[in-house]
Amino acid sequence: MKISYNWLKDYVKFKETPRELAERLTESGFEVEEYYATIQPFSGVVVGKVLQVEKHPNADKLSVCSVYDGKENFQVICGAPNVARDQIVPFAQVGAELPKGFNIKKAKIRGIESFGMICSKEELGFEENSDGIWELESNYKVGSNFFDALSEEQDYIFDLAITPNRPDCLNMVGMAREVAAITGNPLQYPDFTITEFESEKIDSLINITIKDNAGCPRYAARVIRNVRIEPSPIWMQRKLESVGVRPINNIVDITNFVLMELGHPLHAFDLSQLRGPEIIVRSSRAGESFTTLDDKERKLPDNTIMICDRERAVAIGGIMGGQNSEVSPQTRDILLESAYFTPEYIAKASKKLGLSTEASQRFERGSDPNGVIPALNRAAALMSELAGGQIVTGIFDVYPEPIKPFVINFRPERVNHLLGSDLPEEDIVGTLKRLGLNFSDGKVIAPTYRVDLKKEVDLIEEVARLVTFSKLPARITTEINYENQQNSNEQFLNFIRENVISLGINEAITNSMLKKIEAEFFKEGDPITILNPISDDMTTMRPSLIPGLLKSIAFNINRNQPNIRFFEIGRIFKNYVENDLPEQPYSLCVVMTGERHPLGWNVKSEAIDFFDIKGYLEAFLNKIFLDNFQFILYDKSLYFEPDKTIEIRVGKQNIGYCGKINQQVLKSFDISKAVYSFVIDLDLAEGMVNSNKVFESIPRFPYVEKDFALVLDNGIQADNILSYIKRVAGELLKHIEIFDIYEGGNIPVGKKSLAIRMRFLSKDRTLTDQEADKIFRKIINETSAEFKGSLRE
Repeated sequence: MKISYNWLKDYVKFKETPRELAERLTESGFEVEEYYATIQPFSGVVVGKVLQVEKHPNADKLSVCSVYDGKENFQVICGAPNVARDQIVPFAQVGAELPKGFNIKKAKIRGIESFGMICSKEELGFEENSDGIWELESNYKVGSNFFDALSEEQDYIFDLAITPNRPDCLNMVGMAREVAAITGNPLQYPDFTITEFESEKIDSLINITIKDNAGCPRYAARVIRNVRIEPSPIWMQRKLESVGVRPINNIVDITNFVLMELGHPLHAFDLSQLRGPEIIVRSSRAGESFTTLDDKERKLPDNTIMICDRERAVAIGGIMGGQNSEVSPQTRDILLESAYFTPEYIAKASKKLGLSTEASQRFERGSDPNGVIPALNRAAALMSELAGGQIVTGIFDVYPEPIKPFVINFRPERVNHLLGSDLPEEDIVGTLKRLGLNFSDGKVIAPTYRVDLKKEVDLIEEVARLVTFSKLPARITTEINYENQQNSNEQFLNFIRENVISLGINEAITNSMLKKIEAEFFKEGDPITILNPISDDMTTMRPSLIPGLLKSIAFNINRNQPNIRFFEIGRIFKNYVENDLPEQPYSLCVVMTGERHPLGWNVKSEAIDFFDIKGYLEAFLNKIFLDNFQFILYDKSLYFEPDKTIEIRVGKQNIGYCGKINQQVLKSFDISKAVYSFVIDLDLAEGMVNSNKVFESIPRFPYVEKDFALVLDNGIQADNILSYIKRVAGELLKHIEIFDIYEGGNIPVGKKSLAIRMRFLSKDRTLTDQEADKIFRKIINETSAEFKGSLRE
C-alpha cells in the first residue's frame, strides 16, 4: 500500500519528518518497506516553450522543434507524438544530468543537430512509462529552473506492508487515523457538503433488489444527473499518481480517489445503459459467463455475486464492472454504487476467476458495512463539484439486517498482567481512545471498520503496539514447562514409528493434497475436492498415503537413488458426506523398490519381490505384538496386482493390504521399476495391539525339534496349514515355520511339498521323546486328513 506524506497531512497535522514518521509507523506495527521522494535530483532542466514544430526531413516519426529557454532558441529533435507549438515543457539543456545518471549531450540525429531534449515524466523519474513529453501548466515561468519550481511540490511516498487483518488501513484516512493515534494529534475527516436537487427523487428513477443477502448484506446507490466527462483537476490527478493510480477521467478518478481516501470501493454505471432501470443482486447461474471491463469473457464460478439490471448482468459484485454499462464520453447520468459484500464470497470468486482488483483486495479482507453511505456521499459531492452533476434527492439503501459493532469485555488490569508493564489505567484507556475505542462499564465497542478486534487480547495488543514494544519493560519471569504429556494416540503412533524405523526403513512426510488424477486410483467413493485449492497440483485430499510416497520414489529414482525403503504415518481422507466431515483415520504405508542387497563382490544383484515386502510386514506385526493375524489372498484392489496381493486380517477384521503396486498406477507416476507396499489402518490396529506383553526369561529346559513334509494341492495356502497345526498342537508348541517349498521331480503336477519345522517346549519339565512323538503324530495325522495331504517320504 502506497501512502503520500503530503496527502496524509490533509487529515492529520504532524511535525515528524518522513524518516521519523517511517520509524514511528514501523514501531507501531506497520512495516515501512521503503520511502522515497517523488522528485529525484536532476540539474540543467529549465522551463521551456516550444515555438515551432516541423517534420524531420529524414524520419517520419521525428520532429524538428525550436525551444525557447527564456534567453535564446535551441533546435531540438523530438520523437514524442504529442509535441506541439506553444507548449510549456521541461527542457533539458546540453550538460543536464537527469535521474539514473543520464547526461544530455549535443547530438546529430538523421543528419540534423539537436541541442538538448524535451523531457517526459519517465525521463525525470515521475513515472515508469510515458506516452509522450510532459506538457506543463501555463503558470510555470519560462526560463526558470524546473527542479526549483517543483520543490514546493516535493512529496514522499511510503510503501507499507499492511497485514491481511488490517483492511481499515488500506486507505489514506485509515493510515491518518493511525498517525493521529501515534502522534496524539486530532483526526480531521474530509469536509464536504451534499446539495440535492428536489425536482426528482431516486425512488422514481431506480429500483434495487437483493436476492443474495448472504453474499451482499447491503447495497446503496445515488443518482447524479447531467455530469460532464472530462479530465480531473490537476490536484486530483497528482494525488492519484502519488499512490500509483493512473488518472482516466473525472468520474472514474473520483471513484478511485474515494477508494484511496476512505478505503471503500465504489462503481459508477451509465444510468442510460441500465435496463429498467433496475438493479438486482443475485448469485451466478450454472454455466453463466460475463465480459468484464478488461474485454475478457469469464466463466463464472458458483456463488459469484452478480450485479444485474432487469435483463442481464452488468458487473461482478465487488470485483469488476462490465463493458455493457461502463462510463463513456457520452455518459450524462450516473448510478453510483456503494455496497458491502461478504468477504468469503469475494475471496472465493476472485481466486477462482484469477481476477484480483483494488476493490476485491479490500472486500475480501473486510470492508466497513457502515462506511457505505459516507463513501457514497463523498463521491457524489465530488461529482457535483468537479463534473457539474446534479445529485438526485435520496439514497436507495437496501440493508435488511444491519451489522452491529462488536462488543468486547475488557479489564484494564489485565493489560499489565499480560504485558508485564506498570501502565496506569488512565493511560491504557487513553491509548485506546486515541484509536477511537471508548471504554465504558467494562466493555469496549469495536467500530465495524476494525474487523481484527474480537477479543480482549486484541485490545491489549493495540495498547502494546502504541506504547511500542521497545518501551515495555523486560522482566525476569518464572520458567514454565510447556512440554505436554502425550495422549494415548500419540504414544501409539510413536510406538509404531519406532518399530518401523528399527527395520531400517526411512520416514517420509508428503503433502495431504494431490492432483485429482493422482487420487483417482486410490479413491473410496468420489474424491474429496477442495473448494479453494492453493494450486492445480493440490485440488484433492489424499485417499491413501501411497500416491505421495510414489511421487517421492519417482523423485529419488530420477536423481539416481534406485534403492528405496520409505514409510509414512499420517491421516487419509475418505467417505465424505456433504455438510459433514470426511473420515480421517491414521494410516501406515511402507513402500520399497530396488535391490534386495547393495551390490558387492560376494552378493549377487537381486531385485526385491513380493516375499521381501511380506517379510517386512511379518517382522513389523511381530514387533508390535499384534496377535492372531492372517494373510488372505486378495484380488479386488484398484492399485495392487491381483495375483500378488494379500489382505491382512485380525480375527474377522480387515486392517490392511500388502502387495505389488499395479503397473498402470506406476506408469501414471512415471515409475518403470516394480514397487511393493503394505498399508495398515492404524485406528483399527490400535485396539488390537497387545500392549501388555512382557519378556520372559530364557527357558531352563531344552526344546524338542521335529520336521515333516506334506504333499498338498497347490491351491492350499500355507498360512491355513500353520494356523491349523497351532490349534491341534496345543500349548507345548512354541515355534513353527516353513523352511522349504518344493515342486516338480517326483511331486505330482498340481501339488507342492511343504517342509515344516516345529519346536516343543515345557516351562516346568524336560519333555520326553514319547510326549513329543505323540503330539507330532497327532499333528501329521489330523493335518493330512484335514487338507487331504500325504506325508512325503
